[in-house]
Amino acid sequence: MKEALTQIKKMFAGKWSGEGFAKFPTIDDTAYTEQLEFIPDAYKDALLFSQKTLYKNNTDKNGHTVFWDTGFILLKDDKILLHSVQVGGRIETYVLVESNENSFVFNSVVVSNDVKTIASQRIFLVNENNFHYELNMATHEALFQNHLSAHLTRSDF
Repeated sequence: MKEALTQIKKMFAGKWSGEGFAKFPTIDDTAYTEQLEFIPDAYKDALLFSQKTLYKNNTDKNGHTVFWDTGFILLKDDKILLHSVQVGGRIETYVLVESNENSFVFNSVVVSNDVKTIASQRIFLVNENNFHYELNMATHEALFQNHLSAHLTRSDF
């Protein structure tokens, strides 16, 4: 697992920006802009991330925060974990369940402070200057399906 985390640290490191789209049966579909940053720790098996999205639509919410998330990807007990704390209060722990040279799939194992969400999954596809991710989820109101999808490129934001 240490090799996989070393690969993640190398591939994810840096600032990324771009656009995405949010949809789910319980929300109004919307486009958004995003800034995402990963900061690897040179001495620990961890990297910090910060993700912020802003509405990109023709409503009064245009330019306002949609989502704000921060946390760590780290190696613990021979597992790669993704810990996420979100502006709405939800706290999640994911575990890496699948990886190859440029694809990483994390499934949720703990969802706290959110009575609606049952399970979620983050899929990252990364190459040198392109970062694509998807967030899939299930709630008590909707079956497991895609919620977010974004295409980002390396940037200096």
